[in-house]
Amino acid sequence: MNRYKYQQVKRDSDGRRKLSTTEYAKIKSKNSDAIHTVKYGDSYGSLAHRFYSDTTFWWIIARANGEYQGNLNPKIGQRLIIPKDISDVIRDLNNLNTSQD
Repeated sequence: MNRYKYQQVKRDSDGRRKLSTTEYAKIKSKNSDAIHTVKYGDSYGSLAHRFYSDTTFWWIIARANGEYQGNLNPKIGQRLIIPKDISDVIRDLNNLNTSQD
């Protein structure tokens, strides 16, 4: 999934180009979620690859665990919630960003 898929090029009042902001979906806990204990070398990207076969879904794991600060490396020993069914999250992401001007 292209991380810039939802960003549109716009112009500010001075005519300079800028990218629009991507709105990310909220992640709700489900009984089907997995729990993963972080090991040395784990990152949100590597976990997204392991669980979703797509590193660009790292933000799903980060948001499911309340990480919004841009830290891509969770702490060793931290227990992470890994959403198993992400179809709702992707649908919400699409809905949030295709209705923007």
